[in-house]
Amino acid sequence: MTTKTERLAQLVKELRGTTSQRRFSTILGVSKSCVNFWESGLAFPDTENLEKLAVYKGWTLAQLQTYLVQGELPSSEPLQQILSTLRSLPTEAVAIVASAAVETLVSRSKSPQTAPNSVLVSVDKEW
Repeated sequence: MTTKTERLAQLVKELRGTTSQRRFSTILGVSKSCVNFWESGLAFPDTENLEKLAVYKGWTLAQLQTYLVQGELPSSEPLQQILSTLRSLPTEAVAIVASAAVETLVSRSKSPQTAPNSVLVSVDKEW
């Protein structure tokens, strides 16, 4: 059985990805030792820091707390899953995703008939 401390440790490691503990702690505005303690299960964040982790994951504080206590992942639509994943990527990977997004928008603006909805077409006309 997985405890909330173990789930927290795994979540922090997932959110940190390949980012160093020092860099991740700077992003969250906490000390490096906090991140180290959370990952090793030696400490549990206060509510303020739980909220920072939730935001970084793309969840609400309530969703994070439910996950930690009950182990239930929040259900989310595909866009939310993509955004959550994006938020946990290293900066270099986010730049690659952003570049691909811009390329997609440019290609769609050149052929509005393939746009998934009229919003893109109307935005294209404004440009």
